Amino acid sequence: MNTPADRYADWDGAYVLGALTPGDRRDYERHLNDCAACSQAVAHLAGLSGLLALVPLDQAAQLGHATGAAVDSGTSPSAELLPRLLAEARVRSRRARRRTVGAVLAAAAIAASAALMLPGWLDQRVTSARDPAVAMTAVVPSPLTASFRLTGENWGTRIDASCSYAKSGNDFGPQPYALFVTDTAGDERLVASWIAGPGTTITAAGTTSVAEDDIASVDIRWMPDERVLLESKPSW
Repeated sequence: MNTPADRYADWDGAYVLGALTPGDRRDYERHLNDCAACSQAVAHLAGLSGLLALVPLDQAAQLGHATGAAVDSGTSPSAELLPRLLAEARVRSRRARRRTVGAVLAAAAIAASAALMLPGWLDQRVTSARDPAVAMTAVVPSPLTASFRLTGENWGTRIDASCSYAKSGNDFGPQPYALFVTDTAGDERLVASWIAGPGTTITAAGTTSVAEDDIASVDIRWMPDERVLLESKPSW
């Protein structure tokens, strides 16, 4: 049993820190087998090494010098040094926790802001996606029909097109097609291409750096000679 006169009463800190001599360490470990109070004291200091790691080396050395007189007088150094080290370690641990909590709260605030902003952003995207599709007009006779939607983005425009190839008596099998956009300056850009055959419907998605307001027309071409088959010139 641990009593005030117990010679091992203040060895717990030195034991956890590895400051006991090999002989004293063996004696203390034998004592721990029979003393629940000392065993509990050691268990309470299980995280001591991690706490003390928070104390800068130079500050720990200063604390050690401040308690050096205790060693000269025969007093156990842990009676003076350990409480000071623990006090400093706990202060730094609390500061670290506050910084962690602050970071978590900041992240939570950002997440909350994003949660508030996201529905509106999604509503805009959904509204844009639900805008009526623009039907394309035939430039030359062909079995193709198509429509498309434009979605403005920060970086340009996304084009989603649906193209159907009807069956006819003059089918020639799968053919290569492409989707082009022309801007208000007259520059043409290929945004998607595919191969389709009679009786099929394809969905093509393309992107361009051209802003939605700067797109003058959208067309679908037969690629062997880039002949324009379908075109639309909406005013947006």
